[in-house]
Amino acid sequence: MNQQARNFLLEGAMLADLVLCAGVLTVSSVHDFGSHWLGGTLLVERPLIQIVLGLMLVSGWHLSFVAVGAYRSHRLSTPPQLAMMLCKGTLIAALCAALWSVAHALPFGAAGFSFSAFALQIVDFAVLTFALLLLSRMGARYSTRWMRRRGRNLRFVLMVGTNSRAVAMAEFMTQHSSLGYRLTGFVDSKWHTAEVPRDFRQMLMGDLEALPSLLRVLTLDEVVIALPIASFYEPICSIIAECRKHGIMARCEGRLFDAQGAGSFFEPEPSLITLHESYRSRNSVLVKRLLDVLVSLCALLVLTPLFVVIAAAIKVSSPGPIFFKQERVGLGKRRFKIYKFRTMVEDAEKRMHEVAHLNESAGPTFKLTRDPRITRIGQLLRRTSLDEVPQFINVLIGEMSLVGPRPLPVRDYDGFSEDWYRRRFSVKPGITCLWQIMGRSSIAFDRWMELDINYIDSWSLWLDLKILLRTIPVVLRGSGAV
Repeated sequence: MNQQARNFLLEGAMLADLVLCAGVLTVSSVHDFGSHWLGGTLLVERPLIQIVLGLMLVSGWHLSFVAVGAYRSHRLSTPPQLAMMLCKGTLIAALCAALWSVAHALPFGAAGFSFSAFALQIVDFAVLTFALLLLSRMGARYSTRWMRRRGRNLRFVLMVGTNSRAVAMAEFMTQHSSLGYRLTGFVDSKWHTAEVPRDFRQMLMGDLEALPSLLRVLTLDEVVIALPIASFYEPICSIIAECRKHGIMARCEGRLFDAQGAGSFFEPEPSLITLHESYRSRNSVLVKRLLDVLVSLCALLVLTPLFVVIAAAIKVSSPGPIFFKQERVGLGKRRFKIYKFRTMVEDAEKRMHEVAHLNESAGPTFKLTRDPRITRIGQLLRRTSLDEVPQFINVLIGEMSLVGPRPLPVRDYDGFSEDWYRRRFSVKPGITCLWQIMGRSSIAFDRWMELDINYIDSWSLWLDLKILLRTIPVVLRGSGAV
């Protein structure tokens, strides 16, 4: 799982815990004091004070779970350890709920308030909250591990180094596949330990000089450096520079000078040092993903009638499928199928050799203003950008975002001549970006790549909103559409 996805799930878990606590407190209050107490005292009397107390309660709950480590990685924690952690957090949260109940009920003379009902309310809250939190955590753990065993939600790792520490870390990853790590291979001049498992012997992919070429072709989320810094300082600096160029996370085990043993790489409290990572605010990433989901879902629902009309027009105008599906390069150089309305003849890909010499683009991409393979209805769809509408499906399922560098075909990616181009794959591809609002096909390839990198370096939610708003008039004018 990439960092953006982890941040999104973490923020979602925090919000879900607060909603759960609020729901349980409401139910326990009504059960033990009656609905008249909740409606009359909590919602009517002195609402400003009640709002302040409510915000203090929610903050107390959040700090309670943060303090016990509820939002740290617990991939290796056993169920009893997880239960004990949640029990501690729930007890602190129950104390916060007790203080809130006393603070808002006693000064206002809440009808029917009694110590026995108050105690029962807090006990009900603590027991039910703990049970629901434990159930949700265990459910999330087993469902996540189930997905990882089937190749979903994975992080691909390249190990730099072949000493005993590197081998031990790699063994742990392969033996615990449910943790979501997948070892791609090793990079080093030779094996530097005598005990190499049979499964690893064919995974030595080259020496340190081969690393740049490996980063160009491999699907990677992390490069883990298992070299002792004392004797490999300069090579490590070069590795970090290469990872930064490609937008790939570079990490190193915390005991930089000790090459013996596996250390605590996958301990519940890892001593792993992140040497390079593109930082983005968790809150901003959460809002961006929520925006992607809401807008794409609304667009698909609202545009369903238009889908039917376009589908009928494509089917009537030329033989072939309604949708065009093509393999594109996405986040971390992962391959995915992009969806578009078909605008060309059915065998357009096979006829590429007929028009390749007419390419109007100076870079690896293909551009032809009057492509003979485009159908009559396809010309209209391209001019209005309606052929791009099915990409909201890619956005909804998480393969793309509303705003981000355009996903390129594999053929175009293979034609890259500069490594810095590849940093565009450190974020999700999008339907629109700076390239679309500044000229689209009229922009030279190098300038296009520069705009993508500028977007990555200066990203903010405000920038996304500006791009989305400026995309609308560009689409209406048909600027740069080919």
